[in-house]
Amino acid sequence: MIKMSTFLSIKALSEEGVPKKEIARRLGIDVRTVRKHVRSIGAGATEPRKEDTKPRKLDRFRAVIEAKIADGLSAMQIFQDLRAERDFDSSYQTVRRLVSEIRPHEPEVYKRLRFEPGEEAQIDFGEITRLQINGTLRRLYLFVMTLCHSRMAYYEIVTDQKVPTFLGAIRRGFEYFGGAPRSLKLDNLRSGVLWDGLGQRYYQEDFYRLCRHYGTVPDAARVATPTDKGRCERDIGYAKSSCFRGRVFSTIAEYSAHLERWREEIANVRIHGTTRRAPVELFDREKSELKPLPEEPYEISTWGHYLVRKDCHVHALGNYYSVPYRLVGSKVLVSAAEKVVTAFAEGEVVARHERALGKGETITDESHYPPTKRHSSHEVHRKRLLVVRSAGPHAAQFLGELKDSGWVFGPQLAQLAELVREHGADALDQACRRALFFRASDGARVIERILDRDLHTLPLPEEDTGGTRSAVGCDYGRPLGEYEALLCTKEVEDE
Repeated sequence: MIKMSTFLSIKALSEEGVPKKEIARRLGIDVRTVRKHVRSIGAGATEPRKEDTKPRKLDRFRAVIEAKIADGLSAMQIFQDLRAERDFDSSYQTVRRLVSEIRPHEPEVYKRLRFEPGEEAQIDFGEITRLQINGTLRRLYLFVMTLCHSRMAYYEIVTDQKVPTFLGAIRRGFEYFGGAPRSLKLDNLRSGVLWDGLGQRYYQEDFYRLCRHYGTVPDAARVATPTDKGRCERDIGYAKSSCFRGRVFSTIAEYSAHLERWREEIANVRIHGTTRRAPVELFDREKSELKPLPEEPYEISTWGHYLVRKDCHVHALGNYYSVPYRLVGSKVLVSAAEKVVTAFAEGEVVARHERALGKGETITDESHYPPTKRHSSHEVHRKRLLVVRSAGPHAAQFLGELKDSGWVFGPQLAQLAELVREHGADALDQACRRALFFRASDGARVIERILDRDLHTLPLPEEDTGGTRSAVGCDYGRPLGEYEALLCTKEVEDE
């Protein structure tokens, strides 16, 4: 049943030709109610028709229900008692509606919060838009840090809410204000709070270290209670409507530049609706109450446990970092700071590397390998190459021709390096000189035969007889003395 004033309003608006849906919207009532009374007005009614009062199914239990409500019982408890004690055939929904009508409704009341200068800052994220970045649609978030006393606020656009991003935004907020508040109120996002329940909170380790570094106390808001950080919640809504509504940019840099101008020229210099003063004006007093910043800013780190692979490296943040070989198969705690990556085992630092800037890079400390594995195959190859080349010019020339031949170079190089170790550099160089003179093409084996038979000590034919090589450089044969030397060696071997 509607009031007489509402009935007269429906009659007046209907006579003016206002549509029934518009009448319902203006008066805040259901359109079916409007239709019913328009029909009764058309039939000549001058007042709203009184509804027939039908007895309700729970009227006979009303006194009992009122008594149980006074005792503090819930609607479900009352429903269960009625079913157990009396001839009761109504549903729980019927009982709940009556209990809701009878139970006194207390108005929702919030306590007005007051903050001393430098007492608290509130932080939170809010999504503002989505933007194509390198062909991928990414969310853009607005990070807000608000000083509760002055309402001075720091705003920043970020692309995620991960720990490094979260901590970096907090650090830049403190640097913007020139100090840190005594407490920091945050939402229950995982970058700051790992678990909140049973009266206990466990803060994310990096976030807790940052708070200790700046001397501020973390204080997470209650779950599903946005009024605990109402200052920051209001600033997010204000920024969305005042700064970004109707504004579209093509890059993050353009969004950030627009936000910075708005922050300095509008947000922090406006007359605040509650304090009736500009935030920047109240901030002049609050700034002196903030805790001074330490000389060194907090170095943001990402912590995690990583398995040490068989190659003595951990794969952390897209790159590979070596740790001592004794830890292979176990997990180590890795701290990836902005410039340094540190590995811990049992609370002790076991490795420290300069952080790689790209992805897929390998940073290795050779001392982390066991002594037998400290040189890679490339390093061994390079050292063998240096040993053979250093034996002399003929060895270097022979090596060059060997590389251009059809021999597999690696094993040939290894054999030559071993011959240097066994016979010495001078002997190898002379053997190579002899092999080059006679254009031997049997690879490192010919050098080995020359050295084993001491042929490298014999003079070359051109040095002994003036040479037996033809004018076109072809060999017609070898001096007989060499054959005698070979035959003598053979006889000695046979004996």
